[in-house]
This record gives sequence, C-alpha cells and structure tokens, in this order.
Amino acid sequence: MAELIMQHTFKFNDDVYTLWLGGNAGRYTLDIGGSQHVVAATPDGDGGQRLILDGAAADALIAVDGNTLHVHLDGQHYELRYLEPIDLYAGDHGTSAEDTAVAPMPGVVIAVHVAPGAQVTRGDTLMVIESMKLETAIKAWRDGTVETVHVSEGRTFERSAALVTFAPETKS
Repeated sequence: MAELIMQHTFKFNDDVYTLWLGGNAGRYTLDIGGSQHVVAATPDGDGGQRLILDGAAADALIAVDGNTLHVHLDGQHYELRYLEPIDLYAGDHGTSAEDTAVAPMPGVVIAVHVAPGAQVTRGDTLMVIESMKLETAIKAWRDGTVETVHVSEGRTFERSAALVTFAPETKS
C-alpha cells in the first residue's frame, strides 16, 4: 500500500469524515477510519469518471463548486462539503483562528522545532516548511504555549492546513 500523506476532511449529511490519501499515477490508497481501499479514477469519455474502488467499477459524474463536491452515482446525488483545515481547529475546540498558524500554500514539513507544551516567545521558529522549492520558517506570532503540532516532519499539507496551534491566551 502507498504511504498515506494527504489528509482531507469532508462533511456528508451531518457526519464528518477524515480521509487519508496516498499514491500516484491514477491509483490511490484511501484510508477511512483505518480501513484502506485502492481507488482509481479515469475519464470515461462522456464527461464523467470511471471510478474503481477495490476492483469494483462504477460510472460517476463529479462536479466541484467551491468547497462542495457533487457526486452523481447510480442515480443518486451525494453532496460532500470539504472542510478547510483551519475551520477544524478553530472555534469548536476553544481556540480562535488567531491561535493557529496555517499553511500559506501546499508544501511539506522540513523540520519541527517545538512539541506540545513548549513555551515559545514571539519570533521563535516553530517549524520549517518547503513550498515550491522555497523554505519558509513558521515563527511564533506571539508569546505562548504550543497546544498542538498538526503535521510532522516529512508530511505534506494543503493550503490553509493547520500547522501549529497555541493554547488560548488567558485574560487577566
């Protein structure tokens, strides 16, 4: 099986699903809740896609509208809403967007310099990322305590992915 390196989160009906994806050349490994599946998608010549999941084939029409993925499969319409990584770690988790460093563009983590619980000072390097062959240091934007490091060294991430979250500031 391929190394699972890209995490995506979708909302379907009222449920949230986190998927890990890895692979190349039109064949991918999809991990849903620890269950791995081999997936392939190829154009069918009629504007749709031929999906093959664990060897079973089906024709589908897939359309993207912003963060919403519309899938027409076997006479049914399915609507999946892509959840931006920053939205998953802000608000509902007691933090705000100001508490989380997000990726300015897709890339890979070169080095992580902090761990949860670390006390940092504004300007400290939290991690180094590489995007488009350019290394960028992600620095602490305020003094604080690291609550979560969302990506580890060697992992890839999408634009707007949460990288590091600080514990919320306490008001005194």
